[in-house]
Amino acid sequence: LGVAPVFGGTHDGFGTRNALLGLGDQYLEVLALDPGQPAGRGALASQVAALEEPTLLTVAAASSDLADPVPMSRMRPDGVLLEWRLSFTSTPLFFIDWLQSPHPSRDLPDGGRITSVTITTPAPAELDGVEGVTVREGPWHVEAEIDGVALA
Repeated sequence: LGVAPVFGGTHDGFGTRNALLGLGDQYLEVLALDPGQPAGRGALASQVAALEEPTLLTVAAASSDLADPVPMSRMRPDGVLLEWRLSFTSTPLFFIDWLQSPHPSRDLPDGGRITSVTITTPAPAELDGVEGVTVREGPWHVEAEIDGVALA
């Protein structure tokens, strides 16, 4: 995309850290293992560790109506505490409520705009109501285009 993401922070207890790239009101989160956290990091860290190449792994859809929300937080490098809640599905798709935290897309380098998202999922009903996404039934796979550049 021609723009480098910036360090966002660590996900304590999950074994990962991230870098972020702004996409208008949305953002791309690049996950990596956090060497500052102990081994046996959990399911997300195990998924990231198993990747052999960069992969579009999941999609988060914003919602304030979450089932069984899991509270999370991380400290940004500038000292601002972000707090949010997640609701997981039977697939890698999850829903996020940013509560009162500033949205991560603010103040990030601009990498363009998402022009399309296609999700192939064994559970298409879990995406009912998610706007701007093409949904197909099948094994989990995510494809997106940012200003015409394909990511998968």
